[in-house]
Amino acid sequence: SSGGSGSGSGSAAHVPAAAPPSDAEVRAMGVAAAAAALRAHGSVSRVALAACERLADLCAEAENRQAAANAGAIEAIVAAM
Repeated sequence: SSGGSGSGSGSAAHVPAAAPPSDAEVRAMGVAAAAAALRAHGSVSRVALAACERLADLCAEAENRQAAANAGAIEAIVAAM
């Protein structure tokens, strides 16, 4: 059983990382997805800017602010700076 898990995890590690999302894709994301995109692609300035703008837009609505904090958006923004 553990051999199967090890083998599966080895295969997953071999899969190349996903390409950065387009600006349009980022603009359509919800809070958690935008935070995840920023964490995954924060070194790509275009994605970092689009994700920060999207999070700012989403957090204009009070009900999204706690979700952003829970998704690690604040830490992702700081890490991308």
